[in-house]
Amino acid sequence: GEGFSSFSCSGRRPFKLAASVEREKSAHKTLTLRAFFRQFDEAPNEYYEYVRAGNPKLREELFGQYKRESEAARTETLGGPKALGEADHDEIIRRVKGAVQGHQGAKVVIGGPPCQAYSVVGRARNKGKDGYTPETDNRHFLYREYLSILDEVRPEIFVMENVRGILSAKVHGSLIFDSILGDLKNPGKVVGDDNGSEYEILSLVAPLPDADALGHRSYPSSSDYLIKAEEFGIPQTRHRVILLGVRRDVLKTRTQKFWHGMMDMLP
Repeated sequence: GEGFSSFSCSGRRPFKLAASVEREKSAHKTLTLRAFFRQFDEAPNEYYEYVRAGNPKLREELFGQYKRESEAARTETLGGPKALGEADHDEIIRRVKGAVQGHQGAKVVIGGPPCQAYSVVGRARNKGKDGYTPETDNRHFLYREYLSILDEVRPEIFVMENVRGILSAKVHGSLIFDSILGDLKNPGKVVGDDNGSEYEILSLVAPLPDADALGHRSYPSSSDYLIKAEEFGIPQTRHRVILLGVRRDVLKTRTQKFWHGMMDMLP
């Protein structure tokens, strides 16, 4: 969300965050502060004074002085820490629905499920726990909560990110990534909505594959979804799986031509 909202083109910032979900209390405070910052063309001096000092009292004074902006920030971050799939689930869906209601332009959903069940380190820790089985670890299936947001918003595009370990994590002896890919192609069907939108799941680093007889595109290897940061001029060896979902009714001939052009420009 921070990356999308920071993007500018010809002096214009085309992406505006409508709603953000975060369950961890400290992270939510940071999220709200950044949402507050984005309310201004130029942030006030009091903002920087608070950031430098880190005094909670200064935060209260800052938000009290700029009530309209602080309320907008709190609305964007849903009023407090919340988590899909828990007691706040229905409230999150309602708030997200309200945030995008009446919006005339394209919509994008950005996010990803918690990674502890998928990461190599997390799986190593789990193996050391007596009686642990992947099948009973609900964290493997939290991505389905993401599906409920997709079905509610029906964005033209979504971006889903996770750790490299998601490619090799298994449940019942099968790769969970295969299930995730299949479910993301038709999120509505998974959550009980037979009239939901369908998506193509594309890679940001591999050429667009040809469609099969049903119009779906599939890559020869799941690693085609893996982005290696050091290969794109970023000074760190951070490897992440990033999936780009494009609604099938949006992915028309001119979109394909554009995508092929983008692929031609990659190193």
